[in-house]
Amino acid sequence: MAALIGMAPPAPANPKERAPAGAPFAWIRTNFGQPPPEDANEDTIRTYTRVYLWYMISRTLFPDSGGKLAHWCWLKALTVLEHRWSWGTAALAYLYRQLDEACRRTGSRTGSGGIGGCMLLLSVWSWDRLSVGRPRVLNERPWPHHHENLDREPTWAYLWDNVSEMTSDPKIMYRQYTAELDTLTAEQVEWEPYGSYYHIGAGMADLNHKCTEEARFWRMRCPLICMWLVEHHQPHRVMRQFGLYQECPPQWQDTDKELHRLDRQRQRKITNWPVHHSGHVAAFLHCLEATRNAGPVEIVPHDLAAFNNYLEWFHENTRIELVKHAYAEDILDDPIEFDEVAQSQHDTFARRGRSTSIASELNFVRTEIQKTAHECEIMWEQSGRDEKPVGPLRHFIKNTARKMRRLANLLGCREGEIPTSSSSEEREHTSKQAPRSAYQLKPRGKAPNRYTPEDYVNRGKKVVIEEDEGPPRRSSLSRMRNDEPLSSEEDEQEEQEEQQQQEPRQRTKRMAVRKQPVRTARRGRH
Repeated sequence: MAALIGMAPPAPANPKERAPAGAPFAWIRTNFGQPPPEDANEDTIRTYTRVYLWYMISRTLFPDSGGKLAHWCWLKALTVLEHRWSWGTAALAYLYRQLDEACRRTGSRTGSGGIGGCMLLLSVWSWDRLSVGRPRVLNERPWPHHHENLDREPTWAYLWDNVSEMTSDPKIMYRQYTAELDTLTAEQVEWEPYGSYYHIGAGMADLNHKCTEEARFWRMRCPLICMWLVEHHQPHRVMRQFGLYQECPPQWQDTDKELHRLDRQRQRKITNWPVHHSGHVAAFLHCLEATRNAGPVEIVPHDLAAFNNYLEWFHENTRIELVKHAYAEDILDDPIEFDEVAQSQHDTFARRGRSTSIASELNFVRTEIQKTAHECEIMWEQSGRDEKPVGPLRHFIKNTARKMRRLANLLGCREGEIPTSSSSEEREHTSKQAPRSAYQLKPRGKAPNRYTPEDYVNRGKKVVIEEDEGPPRRSSLSRMRNDEPLSSEEDEQEEQEEQQQQEPRQRTKRMAVRKQPVRTARRGRH
């Protein structure tokens, strides 16, 4: 370090203490906070320039979770000032890795979950798209335009230059933000904040031309390299934000878990990272050259049906909830004991004021509704193949009603438990139908699917599921999903086909069952 800038911070007083991995920002400001002397030679000016760049990129592009040190590795990258590094891709790779380590609480030795990287970039990206944590924009400050130098025009981040400050407790805001993220739906996201693909940046009249002059590289699939870090850039999984067609499922790409185990503190023996990552460096240069020499690219615009298919796939293969469910999965299977519910972790935290969010209850209710819908779907399909469907359907409907009543009671209602049996006939039917295995429902608490290369290979030629391209004869359930009303002709045709396939005895039984509610209603009126 002394060879690059002429001095170094003092060594620790205790020889057993490990030397810091960088220089404190306070030390840099003390020794290089003032401009160089007027009679300084060229080497001194270059030293001050190098330290200034080192300080700036360490505070903005590559800050660590501690926020106190400027690491030596960034100073080494400035050994030759004329060297053209890809600072943008390096900053993006560093931010990706910091987000990954913060989510897994592996970014620091204490496991505190601190985060580094360019927080300004992350904040502007989030504020443009999500309402969670978005500050209030104050009066816009006038920009000192330099028409003779267009490189000094404002960037997109200038739209968030003057905003209100957040002064609340970070722990409280953390719980509030995670709860709001869980309640957010796809319809509440601003997918194209910069404009459509051919009009990106049109919303800002005086946008700096530097922001859009390299637009052809935005969708380049390549490794992002930053010293010891390698992260894969996969824009094909977020084509919606470009206003383009979203393939489902997106092409699978191995992110190589071994790369995430590399760390400059654990692998101290590796001193030449460009040589160690030579394969990824060559891949990046190849992608760069291919994009520069590529001709006009065919653009497929955004398709709503394709994007809805992608969201359905995404929900099935990814974890989308941050807050734990309020109650256990099987709590609705038995009558609710409210004294025991009061001792649950969710209700205990709520009484102590540690958790007042509705997200945990919403996630629980959403899961229960989804499970019930799956169970109803199975019963609907199997009842059409059963010789005597009325009894099992009645039993299933009553069990579902009990679960919905218990769910309402968990959310604050206080209605009595639905009786287990209302007549000897139902008790007899329940005892007879108990061992039936034809109505086994889907297991609860099923883990999400795992995205594998076979998902993309076996995706087939048909990506978008169009409603008007279904099979000639669809079941009633599929039409219910598509909100398609049953026509009278189709209804009569299905009923005739069912009657032809059934025996006369079964048909008589079904007709008797249909007339039964009418007789019951007539007796009720008298």
